[in-house]
Amino acid sequence: MSNIEYTTELDNPLSSSKIGSVSGFIKVSFYKNNTLCRNIPVIDINDSLRTVICKSKIEISPYNISEKAGFFRITMPKNIQGNLANLIIVKALTTIGLKYKCNSCKMEVEGNEKTICFHY
Repeated sequence: MSNIEYTTELDNPLSSSKIGSVSGFIKVSFYKNNTLCRNIPVIDINDSLRTVICKSKIEISPYNISEKAGFFRITMPKNIQGNLANLIIVKALTTIGLKYKCNSCKMEVEGNEKTICFHY
């Protein structure tokens, strides 16, 4: 699949793997030179996510981010769903991926894996 197809799928309102359709969490990992990038602090992901949510002018409900062995588990606020959730999570993860000069970011949503590729 090309990057365009991934982007289209993330933006497609009929996609069954929309971030807002999960009642659980999103599993995220960043890769640099085909190896798992383990040096990204949880606080940076939290700051990026909070910044994007605040710029969206949405009231922030509780959310959670945890990390284990380089894999992040993000539980989105219950009041953020659908296209807005897609936009917020992709923007926040892209900001982090570019900051740490990663090559890609993989998200797992309801068992479906999506990849965001970063180009410099």
